[in-house]
Amino acid sequence: MNRGIETFFQDAFDGLKHTEGLKLRLLKGAGAGAPDERVVWSLPRTGALARFLGAATHRNGYVIEQWSAFPSVAKQIRAFRPHVVFYSDANLGFLLFRLRQVICVPYTLLFSNGGPVHSPFVRTDYIHQVAPSHYQEALDAGEPPEKHFMVPYGINLIAAPTRPSVEERHALRRRLGLPLDRPVILSVGWIRRVHKRMDYLIQETARLPGPRPFLQLLGAIDEGSAEILTLGGQLLGSDGFAAGSVAYEKVFTYYRAADCFVLASPQEGFGRVYLEALMHGLPVIAYRNPVTEYIFGGEAILADLSGPGALERALAEALRKSPDPAAAQIRWAAVRDRFSWPVLAPSYRRMFYTCALGRLSSTVRSFP
Repeated sequence: MNRGIETFFQDAFDGLKHTEGLKLRLLKGAGAGAPDERVVWSLPRTGALARFLGAATHRNGYVIEQWSAFPSVAKQIRAFRPHVVFYSDANLGFLLFRLRQVICVPYTLLFSNGGPVHSPFVRTDYIHQVAPSHYQEALDAGEPPEKHFMVPYGINLIAAPTRPSVEERHALRRRLGLPLDRPVILSVGWIRRVHKRMDYLIQETARLPGPRPFLQLLGAIDEGSAEILTLGGQLLGSDGFAAGSVAYEKVFTYYRAADCFVLASPQEGFGRVYLEALMHGLPVIAYRNPVTEYIFGGEAILADLSGPGALERALAEALRKSPDPAAAQIRWAAVRDRFSWPVLAPSYRRMFYTCALGRLSSTVRSFP
């Protein structure tokens, strides 16, 4: 699945696998096997059987996917005998917690709270918080500080962005089916009204005076996406709007072709797409909240995007500015200096070691 949690674990494996003192194995639900990567069987959440069983058990296809993966995951744990199981799929984690003695491996569970899930955290051993506000919320709720670590998500850094020639930019846009004569707004996320508020983004883009920019949405498309696709066609037309789901590696091509990035969701557990847009040098517009303030540190347009006209004004501000190679370099450097794996690897290593050794203390484990 091309969403933050899944792409983070692949990125973390790739970014940390050469860290001294760590031996990692990645379990994944699809793709090809590779050294220290194993594909485990499950019922895909998007399949008809998983959806049927989810409805029959008053859950959903995602829960069924996690439950069905348990036997394969348990087999891998018995073979690899890890000290730490690092995960974000909560329902799978609940089974690993309850059936640890059945698996017969004394692993420690470290839940990466990218959702985020809120306290109490009673069916895991440790919690990886990815933003200071989530960490503080847990402590304010009475959670023991020794169970929680604050270490942000990392990302595999690309080369510093360079400004392509007009010919290169046109060739890239032709390949992607994007217009050559208008700015392109990009948004990457679940293409639905709920949470990501893609409907609001379409409506605000439609408020801009002509000639309007082109709006490209990329993300998971499901049964709830139909109303977004219809709304985009109605308000922006086929020549002003497109939506699709592409492989994760191809998303980066769209970042290179876009003029600005927008995500209108009021809250994100972290929002790795923010890092992706920043390291491509794009101006970013996002909802102002404690998480975005922490991630961007001033390198974005943050605003209250709750009402009509708010995003329209932010878009007009972002698109008025000429492309600025110096500003693009600053955005890329902000990711390099705070969220790249060479910077974060020591903190992740320390977190894994503390979990593996079970060193509980009253020390606040918050790493910059």
